[in-house]
Amino acid sequence: MESLILETTSAPDMILQGHGKELLALKHYDQTPLGSKDVVVVYREDKQLIITAFLTSDHSKLLRKRRTLWQRPNL
Repeated sequence: MESLILETTSAPDMILQGHGKELLALKHYDQTPLGSKDVVVVYREDKQLIITAFLTSDHSKLLRKRRTLWQRPNL
C-alpha cells in the first residue's frame, strides 16, 4: 500500500480541506488489495508528514463534509 499512498499524495484526483492545517488527498484506483477503491491520505504539507491513510468505496461523505480545494480537470 505504500506505493499507492505515495502516488496519491504526488498525483491526487482531488484535495480536500482537513482540520486545521491537514489536507486530504484522494485518488481512485481500479485495483487495490481490496478491489476498486479510493485511497484517502491525510497529511500536513507544511511538515511533510503523512498522518494516516485509508481505503474507501464511497468518498461522497467526505465531499459533503469537506471543502474541495483542488480537483484534477476532467474528473
